[in-house]
Amino acid sequence: MPMEPEWLKQATGFGMWFIGFLTAGNALLLSFIIYKKAFQYGRKMGMKEQTMKESVKASFITALGPCLGIFVGMTVLVIALGGAVAFIRESAGVGSIMFELIAARSGAEAAGVQLTREGMNAMGLATILWAMATGSVAWVLIGGVFTRWLPKLKDIMGQGNPKQMAVISAAIMLGAFGRLFIFDGIVPLIQKGNFAPFAGAIVALVIAIGWLLWADKLKKPAMKEYFLLIAIVVGMAAAQAIR
Repeated sequence: MPMEPEWLKQATGFGMWFIGFLTAGNALLLSFIIYKKAFQYGRKMGMKEQTMKESVKASFITALGPCLGIFVGMTVLVIALGGAVAFIRESAGVGSIMFELIAARSGAEAAGVQLTREGMNAMGLATILWAMATGSVAWVLIGGVFTRWLPKLKDIMGQGNPKQMAVISAAIMLGAFGRLFIFDGIVPLIQKGNFAPFAGAIVALVIAIGWLLWADKLKKPAMKEYFLLIAIVVGMAAAQAIR
């Protein structure tokens, strides 16, 4: 039986799991507070109890798609860095799996290691954790301190045009995922002739676009919440089949 590497012992030690339970507990507590406040303000606004319960039920159903997508993304972190790291990050980030995967990849590149258990070391783990944590600082500060000014900032960036703001947001996401596609899909194809990652990414892109267009055609916006889950699962399956 192969010996567990030292970095993995640190990543899955008691301290890491303890931090994970703290962040998860904080997320659960805040969710409960928001839930209670929603009912409290709903009653003040004169909403019926049945209406509020139906709203909670609808929110739960809508959240299932993103949660399943997050679960698939967490599986990647579990395989690469261990369960404790995935538990901490998804408890702290509350679902920002796209950021977590990008941050983990960027941290691994900065440390000169691969985002795999075979290619990881203690320095790589520390760099990835720092990349994840520091990348969240601006998010926490803006969300926690500058929330009241966010609508004004949004108006300045979008110049009062919601479509322009949507274009800016899409451009940012395309830039982030485009970089991942280049380094994880195109570079392995050119340098090593490894076609599977490239094919998996293309299949995932086609599936994502097709799913979003299908949701628009059926006039069911709730379906769009599942596009990331479907794209990831089908893309991974395609890459594995070609591999």
